[in-house]
Parts: sequence; C-alpha cells; structure tokens
Amino acid sequence: MNLQQHLATIRLYWYIVVPITLLGGVLGWGLSQAATPSYTSTASLYFSLNLSGSATDLNQGSAYTQNQILSFAQLTKSSLVLAPVIDQLGLEGTAKALANSVNVSTPQNTVVLDVAVDNDDPERAALISNAVAASLSKNVEQIAPKTVDGTPSVSVRVIEPATVPTEPSSPNVRINVLAGFLLGLFLSILIIVLRQVLDTRVHSVAILTALTDLPLLGSIEQSKKKMDPLVMLRDPRSRTAELYRQMRANLAFVAVDSTSLSIVVTSSIAGEGKSTITSNLAQALSEGGQRVLLIDADLRRPAIANYAGLEGQVGLTTVLVGRADYRDVIQPWGTSGLRVLPSGRIPPNPSELLSSRAMSDLVALLKDEYDVILIDAPPMSGAADAAILSRLVDGALVVADRTQVHRPQLLQTLDSLSKSGVHILGIVLNRLAPNNDRQAYYQLPEGKATTSGSGGDRRGSAVRRTPTALPDGTATKPTSA
Repeated sequence: MNLQQHLATIRLYWYIVVPITLLGGVLGWGLSQAATPSYTSTASLYFSLNLSGSATDLNQGSAYTQNQILSFAQLTKSSLVLAPVIDQLGLEGTAKALANSVNVSTPQNTVVLDVAVDNDDPERAALISNAVAASLSKNVEQIAPKTVDGTPSVSVRVIEPATVPTEPSSPNVRINVLAGFLLGLFLSILIIVLRQVLDTRVHSVAILTALTDLPLLGSIEQSKKKMDPLVMLRDPRSRTAELYRQMRANLAFVAVDSTSLSIVVTSSIAGEGKSTITSNLAQALSEGGQRVLLIDADLRRPAIANYAGLEGQVGLTTVLVGRADYRDVIQPWGTSGLRVLPSGRIPPNPSELLSSRAMSDLVALLKDEYDVILIDAPPMSGAADAAILSRLVDGALVVADRTQVHRPQLLQTLDSLSKSGVHILGIVLNRLAPNNDRQAYYQLPEGKATTSGSGGDRRGSAVRRTPTALPDGTATKPTSA
C-alpha cells in the first residue's frame, strides 16, 4: 500500500482514530493534574586553581581542574557532602535518599558545576541546593592538595546561587498531552492494522480484485437509513437504482452473442442480500421491455414472494411434483412485464427436486419463452442447490457482502462452482460505503420520486459518468442507464 492508501484507510476508520487519539490527550492531561508538582532549583559553582605564574602554568591548571570536575561531581552526591546538609536543615531521611533528588551536571569543556535539587516545595528546593553547594565548596577545599604556603590548591566560588522557582519542572502538561495524543494515534493505527490483518472480510473492490480475476458486474452501496430494499420500485431515480441499471448494462455485454440470458444468483453465506439484489435486478431488466422471469429456487428460505407481495404457497415445487402447469402459477409483478415464479411450499427434499429431470425440462421450456431468467438460489455454504441449478443456465452471479463474507468463504464458493463446471459470470459486491461526492446527482426534490414499471428507461434519467466494466476487465464509453 502507498501513502495515499494508508491515509485513505485512516480516513475510513476515523471513528477509531479520533476518539482514541483524543482519549490519549485527555489521559495525558489527567495524569499531569494528578501528579504531585516538583520544583527544581539550581546553584552553579566555579572551580579554579590557586596558582600564579606564566600562561603555561595557568593553562595546565585549567586542564587539571577540568579533569577533576567529574570527581567533584561524584563527591557532590556523597554522604561526606550531604550528611552536613541534612543536619544543618533538619531534613528527614538518609544521605542516600537525599542524593536521589540531587542532579549534577557539568557543561562540556568548562570548570563549572551545576547542582540541581528537586523537591515538592520550591523554597526548600532552593534552600537544599544552596546548602549542598556550600557543603561541596567546603569539602573540596578541605580535601584538595595544599600549596607550599598551606592554602587549598582548588578554589570554589558560587557564581549563581539557587533561587526559588516559580513554575514546577514536572509534570510538563504540554509535553504529557502531546505524548498522550501521539500514543493514542499510535494505538489507533495499531488497532486498524490488526483489524485489517485479522479481519478477512472483503471490504473493498481492491480486496476483491486481488482475490479473483472474475469481473465485477456491480457494486451496490449501503443505505445510510433503513428503507424498503426494493429501491427500483420505491426510489427508481436514486443512486442505488442507477447502480442496478449499470449492472443491467454490464450483463448485456455478458450475453452479447446470445438472444436470451439465464442466470443463477447465489452467495457464499446467508444474509448477503442475494434475494434483494435479484429482485431489484429483475426490475431493472424489465424496464427495457424484455420478457423477464424471476424464479425463487431457494426452497429452504424463500423470500421473493414476500418481497413482491404475491402468493407463495403455489409455485416451483408445485410444478416440479406435477400438480400444476408452470403457466398457471407464474404471476405478474408490477406493470413492466416482469413475471415471478414463487418457490411454492417448502419441500423436505429440495436438492432432489432441483436436480430432477422435471427441473431441467422446465428451465429449457422457460428459456424459449423469456428473454432473461433470474433464479434466486440458496447460498453455497448451506447446500449444493446453486451448483446444481447453475449447470442448467448460462452462468452464475455471486453476491459478496463486504460486511459479511470472509475471503476464504468467497474463494471456497468460487472454487466449488468452478469445480462443478459452472460458468461464473461475475461478482456483485454488496453494501459498499456510499460515495457521497456523487450521491446528490441522483437525488430528486422530495415528493418527485416515481415508481418503476413503465417499461423502458425514463426520460431525464441520470447519465452514468463511470465507464461500464466488461467481463474481460476493459471499459466502454459512458452510456445512459
């Protein structure tokens, strides 16, 4: 993935990034407020040799003092220096405990020593720092070698006494809040990466095209609000309705050398929206004046009759057992010429009925009477019905719901269909995230929506701005829906 793809992923999961990042900043601020403030006061000392002589002697003395500065720094935190401070100020604790609050630093190539003391009381921090500086000066002059006249060879002067700090040195609220933000951002990105790695669902077209070379015949967007799933009837001028018309156009290229087309629509698992897509696609196909038949062959969980508001107790199973003629049980749906063959009563042996000679003979008869036959079949995970039916028609259309199906499940479905000798026409990716930039183009003012069933495309229908994908992956010029 390139940088743009990573940024797009972060934008996609903004609802993870923003709250966790803000939470990190709030925690950083909260910890800063809960922490006990600490104040730091620093005294600076200057070390020199008590020598008189030439410039060479002075240079050598300065070099000697610089070499001894590290020894003086270690001496600062020793009990020899700190014990008198404890006694002088009446402090509680040991010299070792006091040493933990004393920090000594020496600027490079200098003979200056900084003694910093941390304490929760700013006045006491300054008092202890000055006391340590005075104790160090006294002890250095006592233990330093003496000159010929008995005076200390090292002289120590306090060049900057410790003052009472006005601001706490810790916690640093700004740094802690910034660190909290950065930590929250890192954790949110880590969660997204783990989700991308562990979540094997087919979330996007890019993932789908990486899985298979089969053509993407349609992409149906997920509605932001709950509404009637039959958008071709309830909102025929919507963006989603246009996507079904685009799918209709793509199917026309699949059947370019055929006068009729028969398709089985299936999915990998239940709940991927295959019945909804089949119903809307049938409505879109019937708009062009074609003779379209929709067959509900999901004899385990039939749904088409319920969608269409038709009688579903008499239908396909009634015909297959020889109790009715197919012409008597096929029902009209709407005024566009769409016909529906409901499932009929749910049988105890769905697979046997669908693989019977009666079923193959029925499909052969219907192919002669209709331009397009759509068969809603059960998911591949539950039964072999879809593979059985697909061998009777021109091919299968596989619905993949990006919020439901996992990549291994989809690959297993495609592999099973392929091994059964089924011609897979393509894939429909369902419930994609809406493309808000183009949504408004397909919206009508409130109350202006029309109902489908006029037979043929409507005047004023939106023109598709995207090229139509062919089965081989090429594209055509933009066409009217």
